Amino acid sequence: MGAYIFRRVLSGIVLLFAVTLATFAVFRLVPSTPACLVLACGPGSQTTQAQLDAAEHRLGADQPVPVQYGRFVWRIVRHGSFGPGWGSGSIDRAVRAGLPKTVSILVGGLVFLLLLAIPLGALSAVRAQTLVDRAVLVGALFGIALHPFVVGYLLKTFFSDLHLTPPEGYCHLMPAHGFIPVDQQIFVNGHPLAQRVCGGPIGWAHHLILPWLTFALFFLPLYVRMIRAQMLERLDDQHVVTARAKGASELRVLRSHVLRPALMPLATMIGMDLGAALTAVIYLETIFSFQGIGALMLGNAGAGQATYDLPMIAAIFFLVAASVIVLNLLVDLLYAWLDPTIRGLHAKPA
Repeated sequence: MGAYIFRRVLSGIVLLFAVTLATFAVFRLVPSTPACLVLACGPGSQTTQAQLDAAEHRLGADQPVPVQYGRFVWRIVRHGSFGPGWGSGSIDRAVRAGLPKTVSILVGGLVFLLLLAIPLGALSAVRAQTLVDRAVLVGALFGIALHPFVVGYLLKTFFSDLHLTPPEGYCHLMPAHGFIPVDQQIFVNGHPLAQRVCGGPIGWAHHLILPWLTFALFFLPLYVRMIRAQMLERLDDQHVVTARAKGASELRVLRSHVLRPALMPLATMIGMDLGAALTAVIYLETIFSFQGIGALMLGNAGAGQATYDLPMIAAIFFLVAASVIVLNLLVDLLYAWLDPTIRGLHAKPA
């Protein structure tokens, strides 16, 4: 098992740098002027070509792609840093500000999805061909037809109108310290109104409940149907019949002999859906005004601009690729834990 993990980690590292190298190569083919990020050139600008060339040289954007990429890799390997961006200041600072928001949505959404999908899928399988089963399947069909943008907007409108959840914005997990800036304070009769800085687990979860629910509802139909199908296949297996004949309780039979084997394909499905999950998180960041990694990438990819911030984009692609690789490795380990035969396949021969 150790050799298997080592091979996966090594191949993941190679893939990481292949992704970032491809990012550098592709984006350098885009006609653009990176110097415009620092000189703010545009219609009516008095920027001269000499100023553009000097800014390009200062940014290192006039160097060949291998040189730019080598500097990028060296900063990561030597200093554990992505270095400065072309026009966004420190990439590390921007990533530290945006990454917790993206991770909060992704991890919390996956947990929320499993907490809903496993009980509903099991209930549908146990009550197959009943009104409960049909209601779950109809709900699943309805959910498949909806886009996360539509689901998020409907939930945001409904719950914010009822004042049950904040309509948008992020609240930090750790309790906030310090003071609210003067320009953001609310004054009544010349005196500042007492305001509580958002922070802490309760406020964090309160602001994230709608993104989590939206994420879960988008993936829920497929996972419910998969769990239902897997459990129905195993309900009549010989070892299940034997366990019942030995007097095992129905709850124990379902939990140990039906549900646990049915969850093994679930781990594989999560690994396959990671790309779609990250795409859904970008939509959710847009809907609920979370300035996470997705919003950071869209804001630096040159949409509606004359240029783009290549080091920032490469850093984000690096983080996304690293996340997918690490999560897939965790999924593989989870699968090996659920299925002992997998551990045997990777065990060192005697």
